[in-house]
Amino acid sequence: MKILIKTVKGKIINLEVEDSSETIDIKIRGESDPSTGEVMMIFVSTLKGKTFDLEVKGSETIKQVKNMIHDHGGPPVNKQRLMFQGRMLADGQTIADCNIKTDANIVMMSEQCGC
Repeated sequence: MKILIKTVKGKIINLEVEDSSETIDIKIRGESDPSTGEVMMIFVSTLKGKTFDLEVKGSETIKQVKNMIHDHGGPPVNKQRLMFQGRMLADGQTIADCNIKTDANIVMMSEQCGC
């Protein structure tokens, strides 16, 4: 498909682009490739309704993210369970492995004592 872009100086540029809303969204929002090591913002939500943000790199592991959550006052790393898009995240996986991108929301559940 063709699109026309008018620059601030009034010049019109014709572009041939693929018809893909995902591609267009990424170009507009400027999302980066999570595997590049660039810092991105993600959100962690608890089941109690609290949400906080973390700055992470695609190369960081889920265990490193759990350490960040603990540093923000969350439960100990071994008591955390992280979910993204309905999947439980494993400690050895990286952010990029899990296809987590900028502005993603991860759900943190705390393992309760069965005493």
